[in-house]
Amino acid sequence: MRYEYKFLLSNSILPSFMEDLNMYVLPDKYAEDRPNYEYTVRSIYFDTINLEAYHDKLAGIKVRKKFRIRGYNNLDNESICFLEIKRKYESRTWKNRSKLQYKDLGNLIIDKNLEQVFVNIDGNIHAINAERFLHNISKRNLMPTVLVVYDRIPLFTKFNTLCRITIDKNLRYQAFPRLASLFDNSKLSPALRNRSILEVKFEKGFPGWLIRIIQKYQLQRMALSKYTICLDAERKLKPWQRKSALPFKTPLPIDFSDYNGDKIN
Repeated sequence: MRYEYKFLLSNSILPSFMEDLNMYVLPDKYAEDRPNYEYTVRSIYFDTINLEAYHDKLAGIKVRKKFRIRGYNNLDNESICFLEIKRKYESRTWKNRSKLQYKDLGNLIIDKNLEQVFVNIDGNIHAINAERFLHNISKRNLMPTVLVVYDRIPLFTKFNTLCRITIDKNLRYQAFPRLASLFDNSKLSPALRNRSILEVKFEKGFPGWLIRIIQKYQLQRMALSKYTICLDAERKLKPWQRKSALPFKTPLPIDFSDYNGDKIN
């Protein structure tokens, strides 16, 4: 379990913000060899026909789950994807994650043949998590609701390996996608113009130097959700389904006493 704080960044301050970060951080190993130290994150989110997960988030329900299929970068013969259940309680999050080859995704969802799909990829724990994912999809009658895509700058702090910083740029989406759309860029629309999302994920301490940088740029902690932002941007969504997903006028207090009372590093 870890804590997750989110902030909205104007792209106009992003270069100077990154310059202030650089002396404290290192690129994530998955981005070390990529252009600009970035990779692309792709997620198909599932929800009910009445968009229960969307409305639970906007209503501020403290205990929530998100169901998604996640992939990275561009499609090739070796592309991997993940079935994920992301659980959230207030600011704390944890995941159940199952890894499989993207080419097996359709067979798994349709045929539910876990033994065949996971025979070569550390099958036991991945099969267990996949079974949990498929059970929830079937029991709750969940369907693919939105494909969320963004470019991520992933960073680790030099002095606290349990603290991870990500900056997610160029947020875009496709509403009501097919599973085959995970790596398809042709129907994506912008969801958040001229802004990026800063996420700080930590377990035992929020770095003091990062607090000073956040205060320098007067960033406000917000209850941001890429899923709800993208659905809110979908103009074809029926009016009774839509709410305002970006709480610009309701910043959250940065109260570090809510995560165990550990000393700030």
